[in-house]
Amino acid sequence: MLTSVCSFPQRGPWGKSSWRGNCSGHIIKAMLEFFRPAIFCDPAEGSGTSRDVAEELRGGGRNIEYYGFDLRSGFNLLKDRLIERLPRAADYIMFHPPYHNMIQYSGNVWGSFPHPDDLSRCKTVEEFLWKLETALYNIYEAVGKGGHYSVLIGDLRKNGDYLSLQSDLIQMAPGKLEGVIIKQQHNCVSERAAYSGEFIPIAHEYLLNFKKDSMVVGFLDCAIQSSMRLVSLSSATWKAVVTAALNRLGGKGSLEEIYKVIAEGAQEKAKANPNWQAKVRQTLQGSALNVERGVWKLAA
Repeated sequence: MLTSVCSFPQRGPWGKSSWRGNCSGHIIKAMLEFFRPAIFCDPAEGSGTSRDVAEELRGGGRNIEYYGFDLRSGFNLLKDRLIERLPRAADYIMFHPPYHNMIQYSGNVWGSFPHPDDLSRCKTVEEFLWKLETALYNIYEAVGKGGHYSVLIGDLRKNGDYLSLQSDLIQMAPGKLEGVIIKQQHNCVSERAAYSGEFIPIAHEYLLNFKKDSMVVGFLDCAIQSSMRLVSLSSATWKAVVTAALNRLGGKGSLEEIYKVIAEGAQEKAKANPNWQAKVRQTLQGSALNVERGVWKLAA
């Protein structure tokens, strides 16, 4: 019986066992048996675990249509509308994103070069969270009203800090949070490593389950609006704040426009620094392009 805690020591016969960070097909199968969707989608299917599970259920007589996509096969979850690739809105979507740059995929697991829209290639946590939120709104738009989507995400340590990605995701994900499943991890690197005892190794993931509410809007509009939530965080770096402001302006804006967006969306951060406008100019010089006098553009 599916409960809020689960453990699958064996990953099962689905997908490719050699694919790094592969999700256990058992948890996918359990969710499909619980939600029983007619249309099931995985927008980042990796080695095809979701596809194999769906085919097995269909072979057993289950009426289920599967649609799987991936960046390596040409579908860009940050730019391509998922809903346009489906015959109708999905009943259930499973999303297993990279855990920031814990495992880097493009140019490593697949492809010869890093892809600029690969979530595992984000240079900062702030960039990862902003792009992850864009992906979530794309997924949310593709779910039918009353349908569900799940995100499998794990926490990680980086430069001595504990990053609770599931906490960030719950705050920014659209839809109603209906439940959290704690999934024990097996066969991970931490099981084979020796530690000094200064911290507790991470051996779990979270499967976050959301339900589609009545909001029906385009994911790009939502992503632009939601990016302003990032600049309101006092812990965000100035580079993240300036990047979010330029994104809000469509990627290009005058210095006065950038000031205005930041003053409205990052009031607490601006108030904490009397010289915040000078800090913005300094940040622009290191992270954006000065295309004409007083006008700045996001760097490629």
